[in-house]
Amino acid sequence: MNYRVKGYAANPVVIGVVCVLVGAAIGAGGMYYYMSTHQGGLGDGESIGITQEETAAADEIPAGSSELPEETTEAPSTVPVTENLSYIKVDVSGNDYIYKHETYNLDGILGIVRANPELPVRISDDHASLRAYNALTDALDALGTEYDESNQ
Repeated sequence: MNYRVKGYAANPVVIGVVCVLVGAAIGAGGMYYYMSTHQGGLGDGESIGITQEETAAADEIPAGSSELPEETTEAPSTVPVTENLSYIKVDVSGNDYIYKHETYNLDGILGIVRANPELPVRISDDHASLRAYNALTDALDALGTEYDESNQ
């Protein structure tokens, strides 16, 4: 079905394509304006009073610390600290073992368990593979470690 617009035949498909192109051009122009005025949306920290020196210093601070790390002469421990815990919580996700938001292999988790033999292990299934889950429970049984299977 064609319509006459001042002597030109206008097809509804052509009108739709033109509307889409105009909308895309307006959208691209709006995005360009927003990104150019907001420095990519990230800013540089000056609007909240953070200097570039403070930002660089903050990148060197380890997670959970409020000050710069001090140099030590002793070698760092490879076993995570489990002080003040009543259990060791291990999430089995796929084929990975997650402890304190870090991914370990089975030997790494067993090293943590061996370092803290007095603590029971709480295992939670987060879409775990059956092989990984059973490998962990079999290894804990072999060690004689208490464990609790949790859904949380």
